[in-house]
This record gives sequence, structure tokens and C-alpha cells, in this order.
Amino acid sequence: MAKKGARRIRRSPEELIADLKKKIEEVEQRAAAKELKQSGSIKRTLGIVRNIDKALEEAQEEGLTKLRHALAEARGPIEGFLSERGVKLPKARVPRGRKPKKG
Repeated sequence: MAKKGARRIRRSPEELIADLKKKIEEVEQRAAAKELKQSGSIKRTLGIVRNIDKALEEAQEEGLTKLRHALAEARGPIEGFLSERGVKLPKARVPRGRKPKKG
């Protein structure tokens, strides 16, 4: 139900075209990411990332902070590569704060 006195703002054809082009680009990016996920190496890499995430959670439960930091460092470059290609990953629960001293 419209408010009394409220005026509807109509978009120009140029604005409509720009919005539709943006939607088309998004659909094309999703299709490319979906096609990329069909690759055997990408499938295995996604499995590796999921396993690293599980190991991060288990290391947190066991209180192994050095292991958590090592796993987070290993996940970083893989995550960067996949996100660069348009593959979305779940957000990892990486450790916060300073890294423990080596030794």
C-alpha cells in the first residue's frame, strides 16, 4: 500500500539496462565458478580446504594453538587462489592474535 503523497521514482531506460547488465555479469561469473568446480583438481582442493577447517576446529578444542596457526597459514594461499577464480569458500574460524613463539 502506497503512502499518500509519496511519489514513485521511475528509473530511466539507461539505469534499467545498466542494472540488467550487472545481473548478467553476476550470472556469468557464477556459471564460470560452477564450471570450474567440475575440475578434478578443484574438487580435491575444496576437499582439502574443508579438511583444514575441520582440523582447525579440532585443534582449537584440543588447545593446540601452534597447530591452528600452521593450518591457517596453509589455508591462506589456497583460499586466495580459489577466490581469485571466483569459487566461494566458507569463512574459516582462523586463530586471532599473535602467533606463538617458535620452539
